[in-house]
Amino acid sequence: MKSWSLFPRRSIHAKLLAFMLIAAIIPLITLGSMAYWKSSMVVREQFSKSGEYIATQLQIQIDNYLSQMRYMAYDINTYVSDPTLVVMREEQPKTYTGFLEQKNFERYLGAHRNLDTKGIFIVTPSGYFFGENVINGQDLMRESWWKALPAKLDEERWIGFYTPRHYVGFQDEAELRNQEKVLGLVVPVLSGYGVLKDSRILIEMKAGKLFQLFSQLEEDMSAHVTITAKNGELIYQTAGTFVQQESDVVWNKPLESNNWMIQVRLPYEQMNRSAEVIQSFFIAALILSAVLALLLAYLFSRRITGKIKRLQETMRLVGTGELQTRAEVDTEDELGRLGVSFNQMVRRIQTLIAEVSRTEQLKKEAELRAVHYQINPHLLFNTLDSIQWKARLSGANEIGNMLYHLIKVLEGNLDITQELVPLEKELQTVEHFLQIQELRYGPVFQFEQTGVEACRRYLIPRMTLQPLLENIFFHAFEDGHGTIRISVSEKEGLVTLLLQDDGAGIVPERLARLLDPDLERSSKRGLGVYNVDQKFKLHFRMEHGMKISSVRGEGTTIQITWPKREEIPDEHQGNDCG
Repeated sequence: MKSWSLFPRRSIHAKLLAFMLIAAIIPLITLGSMAYWKSSMVVREQFSKSGEYIATQLQIQIDNYLSQMRYMAYDINTYVSDPTLVVMREEQPKTYTGFLEQKNFERYLGAHRNLDTKGIFIVTPSGYFFGENVINGQDLMRESWWKALPAKLDEERWIGFYTPRHYVGFQDEAELRNQEKVLGLVVPVLSGYGVLKDSRILIEMKAGKLFQLFSQLEEDMSAHVTITAKNGELIYQTAGTFVQQESDVVWNKPLESNNWMIQVRLPYEQMNRSAEVIQSFFIAALILSAVLALLLAYLFSRRITGKIKRLQETMRLVGTGELQTRAEVDTEDELGRLGVSFNQMVRRIQTLIAEVSRTEQLKKEAELRAVHYQINPHLLFNTLDSIQWKARLSGANEIGNMLYHLIKVLEGNLDITQELVPLEKELQTVEHFLQIQELRYGPVFQFEQTGVEACRRYLIPRMTLQPLLENIFFHAFEDGHGTIRISVSEKEGLVTLLLQDDGAGIVPERLARLLDPDLERSSKRGLGVYNVDQKFKLHFRMEHGMKISSVRGEGTTIQITWPKREEIPDEHQGNDCG
């Protein structure tokens, strides 16, 4: 009780304010911390995957370039090594034939170009070159990397990335910043004869796309990129000073074409920077949410207490018996839904009270009818038995049989000692009724039944099927012609009986009024069907009973559903119900 001393004992407003504030702040801190931790992990993971993806794309792109360049060099060497394909008699053409030979050879070299190719040339020892007339041979000879090549080149040499100064139009060193870098490869010509002997194949690929990938890693992610050859020679390195640390995230991507190694190093601080931004936003959002929660808790607690008081007063009035009272609902929040639920509960109570009153009224009427019919039927049965024997003695066997079946039907009808009878017994009464109709009309109708044997012990109100069959012969069949089907099934504790005929059917207007409880019935027409439905509702609650569907000219189907109850079998009898 001491824990409540912080709040006024009678102020639910203050208690709600405190509890709502606590309930808002604690989950906010907990969920916010979890969200920050999870989002930080996701950001780091996505950042890492992004770097991994760009590094892989860089690896694939460089490998693609290297493979293309090597293939070009191989294909050109194969071509120039065949003397039947290449006939170069003059290094510098002096005749028209020599001019045609050079042009054809240069067309062959140009056929290897693609959008990423800067140039493909064959350079002779004298500095003369074959290819597009876009370079200066003397400037090429002055390139530092060209000078570094051995005089007798016996294997391919990857030059790496550089800015070419040997192309026509290059003016001075100031243009280096604007000049696109290229990736170069020099391969010795394998032809040992002719003007191409000891020549070299120079292939240069535009490196703009590669440097865009470098830029994505270096500028967007602050990564450090290094490319080294197999012998340790540095091919490319990100400009600027970079201090390697053990916490750096490192991706190593080997190139299959020439065994270069791409290394991308990402500082851990850079990867964690996004998480720090998220942390700052989280703290600011937490403070703002706390202030907002305090304000909203104060406003809502006042509204809630007012609604609770009004709902309490409504409950008090309903408790005194004023069932017409309803809670005022002006919102869709929890209290609004509580008010709606309370109003629905009151309406259900009113409905149940009305239903109980109606059921009691029906029971009283049934009891009055039962008292009215509790006459001694012995005189009637004895008289009918006497008429039956008189008919047999007189040789009128057909009349005697009809009287016999009539007696059996009346016995079932007038036996009021048992309201619920086994389905088997009810169907026996139906059989006697059908025998009477057969004696009346002749064998002009058919009667079929399925599922009866398995459900024969299920209890059903007595004298419910015979009035329905009587309606079929009276309203549906013409001179008794037609087919009647009865099928019984049980599922999930409910018994369903279908009574079908192929008679005249019922017009929609009459069908809609058959089971209407509010319809005043001044004659016996339709009363039998309604009474059967009421029997099921009285015995098994209002949700059970009959459903009737009919198509004019095709027939009628009556579906009766009620809870499964079984007759208690004798100790020496088996139970056939499935």
